[in-house]
Amino acid sequence: MINLLIVDDHPLILDGSKKLFSEVSDISVDTLNDMETFANVIEEKVYDIFLIDVNLGACSGLTFAELVKEKYPSSIVILYTGDNIKDYYSLIIEKKINNVISKTAAKDRILKTIYLAMNKDMLLPENFIDYVNDRHSRNSIKKILRFNNREKRILELVMEGYTNQAIALELNVKQRTIENNLSQIYALLNVGTRAEAVIKAKGLDLI
Repeated sequence: MINLLIVDDHPLILDGSKKLFSEVSDISVDTLNDMETFANVIEEKVYDIFLIDVNLGACSGLTFAELVKEKYPSSIVILYTGDNIKDYYSLIIEKKINNVISKTAAKDRILKTIYLAMNKDMLLPENFIDYVNDRHSRNSIKKILRFNNREKRILELVMEGYTNQAIALELNVKQRTIENNLSQIYALLNVGTRAEAVIKAKGLDLI
């Protein structure tokens, strides 16, 4: 039996996600929409797989993914999102998550992703290979650490002193999206703060 925890702060979406597994006999599903109880929940029961929404109200699903990986390194963490899943490929390469799937993915694809993950395998779109080749085909650090246009613009705005909220307004996206992008930038640059990210990116002539 596969024990699966689905984490989402939208009850309707959470209920719909759970129903996908209603006729799957070998997957036991629990759900969680109270983010404050997350730490207690994973203390009380060990899960094989965590399916975590990227945007969790005021929190980032990446934060919860890090908590799981820290406490249970062998657990499988799959992000699911309404964003472009390509935005999170870097986290797979850095082994911060095991996979990412779209909220619009068909039931069959979601199940295949879970079963393959349990067997230490992965189901990924063809463009993941393009992403890996693009990231690793060049020799210099600068070219390996290529940012997409949004990430580069975010760093430029951070350098100009913009807050996350101001950056979100400038780019016409949600603040949660900016926070997620910054988390990915930190991971790519191996830094922990906005200031460190700007300093390292400037030193590598990335901005």
